[in-house]
Amino acid sequence: MRGCVLRTIIGLGLLAAIVAAQPGYAQKAAKKAPVDGVPFLETTVKPLNGTYLVMKPANVRARPLTKGKRIGRLDAGDQVRVIGRAKGPWLAVQGDDGKDLGFVYELTLMPVVDGALDEDVSGELRNAGRVCQYKIHFDSKSPAQGQPFEFADYEVRWQCAAGVDKGTFTTPMFLTEGPYQGTRKPTHQITVDILELNAGVEEVFSTHVLWDRETNRVTFDSVSVKRFGRAPATASMPATDVPSALQATLMIVHGAWNTGVWRELMSRGANSSTE
Repeated sequence: MRGCVLRTIIGLGLLAAIVAAQPGYAQKAAKKAPVDGVPFLETTVKPLNGTYLVMKPANVRARPLTKGKRIGRLDAGDQVRVIGRAKGPWLAVQGDDGKDLGFVYELTLMPVVDGALDEDVSGELRNAGRVCQYKIHFDSKSPAQGQPFEFADYEVRWQCAAGVDKGTFTTPMFLTEGPYQGTRKPTHQITVDILELNAGVEEVFSTHVLWDRETNRVTFDSVSVKRFGRAPATASMPATDVPSALQATLMIVHGAWNTGVWRELMSRGANSSTE
């Protein structure tokens, strides 16, 4: 199935990387630090939690200044934990062992996320008298041709009922592990595809959302064929990690498919060709 899916990347471009699992960790505020600050070396930084990829060789400095003493160096391809943001374009980084390394110029780093799932994610959606059970299964990672980043690929199995009508179908879904539109912001595209619509459409019908990891929200973006879409009743939802972002995506996109799309999906049985 994966070979026939056309992944549509919205925007001008994406940069991303092959990454390891995104670590999580907590920071305790210092007694004298502002409520929104955490101590780091000899200064205070605004909390920021994420894994970053080093895009080119970068100096590590003791202070968030270009004149700050150089206390280390990172190589392209290294991964670091960012735990805070200082004034100006400087990020506070730690090593894999949790040791404070120093400050690194922000434009040399790129936020990344690991889209792999340790286990399937299941849930239920209710809309317009329709009840859908779904299961999200992580399939694999695949490269984008000519780009240094990967997609995390998933298979979503749906079992829906509306009165006496029942439909069983499968939709591919993917997450871009690097930033949307080639920025340095931790915003990722998630797309759900519907294959083989019997409506004279040869291409895949795609529904796109954006997951902003700074605001922890997933927001509806667009559909690839406007006549098959509609404004979803729920256009934005909170999400703090990959599983919750994928669940929020399904909540949003299933409301963006119009009546005609749902009519066909509900006609697909357990032996659908898209499974």
